[in-house]
Amino acid sequence: MAHEITVRADGTAEAAFAVKPAWHGLGVVFDHPMKSAEALAGAHLNWLVLQREVACIVPETVQTAWGAVEQYRYEKIKGTLANCRSDDGAVLGVVSDQYQVVQNVEAFRFLDELIDNHEMEYESAFSLQGGKKVVLLARLPKTDEIVPGDVTLRYLLLSLHHDGSGAIRFGPCAERVVCANTYAVALDEGGIKEYDNLDKDFFRSAKGRELSITHKGDMEAKLAQARSILTQANEGFDRYADKARTLAAHKMSPEEWDTYLDIMCPVPDKRDPDWTEQREERIKKTREDIAMKYLLDECQRVDGMERTAWAAFNAVTQHIDHLPRRGATMQAKAEARFNVAMYGAGRDMKERAFLTAYRFAEPKAILEQAIENTPTSAA
Repeated sequence: MAHEITVRADGTAEAAFAVKPAWHGLGVVFDHPMKSAEALAGAHLNWLVLQREVACIVPETVQTAWGAVEQYRYEKIKGTLANCRSDDGAVLGVVSDQYQVVQNVEAFRFLDELIDNHEMEYESAFSLQGGKKVVLLARLPKTDEIVPGDVTLRYLLLSLHHDGSGAIRFGPCAERVVCANTYAVALDEGGIKEYDNLDKDFFRSAKGRELSITHKGDMEAKLAQARSILTQANEGFDRYADKARTLAAHKMSPEEWDTYLDIMCPVPDKRDPDWTEQREERIKKTREDIAMKYLLDECQRVDGMERTAWAAFNAVTQHIDHLPRRGATMQAKAEARFNVAMYGAGRDMKERAFLTAYRFAEPKAILEQAIENTPTSAA
């Protein structure tokens, strides 16, 4: 079932959630935060990815005593392997023979290094598209109150692509409790990043931008590496929360709001070669929706944040997270909404919305940083 939570032949869904059901209404719901064993079993993710050789059928003519006979033989396709599920044999994807599998259980072990001593707990675990993608979401214990009554929760998200269509994604994301809109923390070294060439023994980045933890060596050394990752993530959240409070402290003038909206959603000029009436109308509707959320929605009218740069940013994220998406079923639409909110264009627009709002809230700091980063001329 493309773009949906995996549902097995017996009707069970490969999904498990803590305390409350998810957006699609499928899967097992525990009445407490999950440990890895519960999440792995509850989501039915304890299958393995096995790699099989790939072959094609090649026709050939064989001369026999009775004449020419058409036969077929299998010929291995060099440099290619198929990733298959161990439980039902389903093919998840065809990859190169350089592809190194990270098993579901290994991803849990990776995050388990952060969960020891109740430092972090699982909120959700599920697979999509028959197991082609596996997503784990774990919550950090600390929360951030931007203004009184407006709390954001800290999460780490890890997703695997067993079909070879993408690299492993790992990084922090946040949920604003007042309206449950979700966004990646994409400032400084934050954000959900991609990591290539992750094998079964350790998580590493071929591109040098790594958060790594080995599965070799003694437990003390592994926990030290896990604490380092957790420290980096929390430091990123701390920086984010500080900047969010800067946004909440800045009241936007009507002129600033108009400018902010023009930056985020510029109305296309009729002289633009890409202009169409339909495109202009769509952008105007987007502007109207964001403006309504900024001016009237109760999520942006919490005491202390109304008409602030923080409200402006959250009006954009709320629009992105709650915008209806295309799909043949409610589950497909919900999954499309999740992907837009966490990856790709939706994530990029949220990052841009935050950085733009910060430029309104802290122009002096931006200017000083720009001057500091400007190379000095030679004497």
